[in-house]
Amino acid sequence: MRTSETVETLARVLFDLASLAGAVEAVDEDLTSVVKAVRGHMDLRHTLTDTGIPAEKKRDILRDIFGGTVSPETLSIVTLMVERGMTDELGELKRVFAGIAERESGVVVVEVTTAIPLDDALRTKLVEKITASLGRPISLRERVDESIIGGIRINVAGKVLDGSVSTQLRSIRTALTTARQGGEA
Repeated sequence: MRTSETVETLARVLFDLASLAGAVEAVDEDLTSVVKAVRGHMDLRHTLTDTGIPAEKKRDILRDIFGGTVSPETLSIVTLMVERGMTDELGELKRVFAGIAERESGVVVVEVTTAIPLDDALRTKLVEKITASLGRPISLRERVDESIIGGIRINVAGKVLDGSVSTQLRSIRTALTTARQGGEA
């Protein structure tokens, strides 16, 4: 089984376990904490990826660090991945798990790109309008990209609504360069 298939299978198993326990949101938060800790602490990451350290020792380390803060389901899957040498795939597990959770709950993922971070009032208004438009709850994923200069780019289910200034300028530039040059006759 390829790594991506293994991650997808483990994410599905974790989702099923979390669903049975009524803890899908908690597990999603658990995964965020684990990924942040592993990425943020080089010593921990090095220890968990070191093939010279026995699996039992890694299991003890994970239990000591996360045992009291994450669900048993999360700890089991994370431990299994570390033991199989898949520590670097924990971020992918988090991403796939979140995708499964959103699909299963009927939530539509909406990616919004702006030149500056959204403030709370604009975020709330945007969520209300998109939710009303789609007739389904949404999960807003925000991204800041200064290269769009201004405006907003919205990606919903593979469809892009691009109202960014950079795209408008590019359209104007194209129109001007391809326009027929007129003159006096």
